[in-house]
Amino acid sequence: MKKTLSKKGFTLIELMVVVAIIALLTGIVTVNLTKSRSKARDAKRVSDIGQLQLALELVFDRCNQYPQVAAGVATISTADVCTKNGTAININTFISTIPVPPSAGTSETYYRYGTNSPYAAGGTDYVLAVRLENPSEVLTDDVDGTVYTVACADTAPTYNYCVKPQ
Repeated sequence: MKKTLSKKGFTLIELMVVVAIIALLTGIVTVNLTKSRSKARDAKRVSDIGQLQLALELVFDRCNQYPQVAAGVATISTADVCTKNGTAININTFISTIPVPPSAGTSETYYRYGTNSPYAAGGTDYVLAVRLENPSEVLTDDVDGTVYTVACADTAPTYNYCVKPQ
């Protein structure tokens, strides 16, 4: 009586097909995660701008002027804006630390800021800006052009989100 050996297992072709399918699915998931992360960073940037805007309005409410621009960089100065009842008022009175944009995706290391009185006290108008990684709905209602030397163009590849006092 002759015994036949039955071979059990997968052929090389079957294994290669499975590996290719797994690689394809991994690539799709990775691309989707990358896009989601960049959108999350953009949402954080927009949220930070809102917090800064609120702090600036509180400073203006107390001092009737906005903080000046920090020397050498277009960012908010932490110098005192005014004194009320013996207490110095500055941006840190209303926001403990000035937020820093999430770093991945853009080279922005601070939120850009400009006033109509940049390096002196007495500013009554301002613009806040940050560069987003993706086109967004918020860009349809923001400030465009160049305002107080702050670039606010929101066309590719620089999606600058800019706001002014409301």
